[in-house]
Amino acid sequence: MPENIVIIGFSGSGKSSVGPALARKLGMSFHDTDVILEKRYRMPVSRIFAQHGEKSFRSSEKELIASLLGELKTGQVIALGGGAFEDRDSRRLVKTRAAVIYLSCSQRELYRRLKDQTDRPLLDSVTGQEIRSDIKRLLHARRPHYLMADLVVSTTNRTVKETVNEITRKLKTVYDSNKSTS
Repeated sequence: MPENIVIIGFSGSGKSSVGPALARKLGMSFHDTDVILEKRYRMPVSRIFAQHGEKSFRSSEKELIASLLGELKTGQVIALGGGAFEDRDSRRLVKTRAAVIYLSCSQRELYRRLKDQTDRPLLDSVTGQEIRSDIKRLLHARRPHYLMADLVVSTTNRTVKETVNEITRKLKTVYDSNKSTS
């Protein structure tokens, strides 16, 4: 198994649900960067964006990722915010210190999961059609970075348990085969 695992994906893809379950199954600690930043700022991510701006949030997020993946830190599953993997420096660090798993999800399913939520900072549209459009636009922009992950696992029509089982199966396949070729 890898020393650290980082989970990436769009808002609503299941990172905050799958991450803790995966960490429990693998006997690792779990960290959610959005939750940690909400505690630091003492407000939800949507208010951090509104009061401090996206640039300030991304800067804090980048520092947090570097801290979590610092030298000698292992045994972690870390869920990143939906846009964190767009930052080149964070992406480079994550790729060198962890196995990266992209939780993919269909646009239709993302819409179903997100349409009634009001705490997603980049999905603050008023109408269903605007939310659909925002999801499509952001997913289109982020997908090339998401696809740089080591593994891709779909959460569409899967329970948390099914997703965790698929991730562990894929991790064993990849890391067991790497051991045998070393």
